[in-house]
Amino acid sequence: MRILLAQGHTAEAKVTSALLDANGAVVDHVRNGRDALVYLRTYEYDLVVLDRSLADGDGTDALRRLRAQGFAVPVMMVADFSTGKSRAQSLRLGADDMIAKPFDDEEFLARVEAIVRRRNGFTQSVLRVGPLEIDMSSREVRVDDQPLGVTRKEFAILELMALRKGRVIPKQSFLEHLYSGLDGPETRVIDVFICNLRKKLAGWGCDHLIDTVRGHGYIMRDVTAGGADVIAIPLGAPTDAPHRAAG
Repeated sequence: MRILLAQGHTAEAKVTSALLDANGAVVDHVRNGRDALVYLRTYEYDLVVLDRSLADGDGTDALRRLRAQGFAVPVMMVADFSTGKSRAQSLRLGADDMIAKPFDDEEFLARVEAIVRRRNGFTQSVLRVGPLEIDMSSREVRVDDQPLGVTRKEFAILELMALRKGRVIPKQSFLEHLYSGLDGPETRVIDVFICNLRKKLAGWGCDHLIDTVRGHGYIMRDVTAGGADVIAIPLGAPTDAPHRAAG
């Protein structure tokens, strides 16, 4: 998943970024609300982690502007303290959740995961698409309850496609989720990743889950759902024990 971290304190942001990165997320960090809006207009994010302490003011003001400009991306507010009144204010302004510092790492990660999967229609940490299971918590992939060995980036691709099941994902969007859009390889590397994943899935007879939409990108289809998926082509952005995703 790709996360925008808006946090005014650079030292705190480094700790939060490292925590998210260690759990497979690509993180972009900004220090103020103004830059957060610029990034949201440029890239597509699964979640915004928004600290109330920003370099240019209170995070609730940034949240207010974000929602006023029509951004529907999920937001988790982070605050130095939390009261019933402050939580209510954040939620009413459009936050999806709020957590107070210092927070427990596992709780924070679980809340992040829950927001992202709920927003994409999944109620549990295991994303199921036909016989394919992608466990966001353990970072394991299974087909018909059997382990499928994948690399870290292959896991990220499967997770992204499952979360956007039924939607065409452009190659550039894959690059941005894998490399944060900075000094990444050319888009043809995505074709290589997809080809390798199809070969692995073909061993289980389910390579058909990933389809090519020529000229646009790739799509994950749930053929067991019945009927054809509605394809929404995104416009420009405004693995004995299951194997873990390797580096």
